[in-house]
Amino acid sequence: MGRALFEGAGDCVTCHAVNGKGPRVAPDLGDIGALRTAELIHRTLLDPAASMLPANRPVRAVTVDGKVITGRRLNEDTYTVQLIDEQERLLSLSKANLREFTVLKSTPMPSYKDKFSSQELADLEAYLLSLRGVK
Repeated sequence: MGRALFEGAGDCVTCHAVNGKGPRVAPDLGDIGALRTAELIHRTLLDPAASMLPANRPVRAVTVDGKVITGRRLNEDTYTVQLIDEQERLLSLSKANLREFTVLKSTPMPSYKDKFSSQELADLEAYLLSLRGVK
């Protein structure tokens, strides 16, 4: 039942991959059950922005010519930032060519607090806990 919610009513598969299958806009959840506790998964489903790890926060970059790019940071060093934008394009941006670079506090992930019943949330959590990587 949890997998059906993940792939259906939860609409999770529009952003998250599982073991490399699916979009790359949000983190791959293929090993989320090995990385996160049941409590943290529960809190994330209810209040995604409050539970998001800093490394998974979306970013917003504005180039010197005013182009706005939003996406997920994949890597960053002193001079560049690599990200995947909302169209799943891999971009490498030179910080010297950015007017602004911000790590956002918000998330496009919705809260499932009022979307799913407590049983549906439990089923979705059980499915996510079962994801422990490729065996």
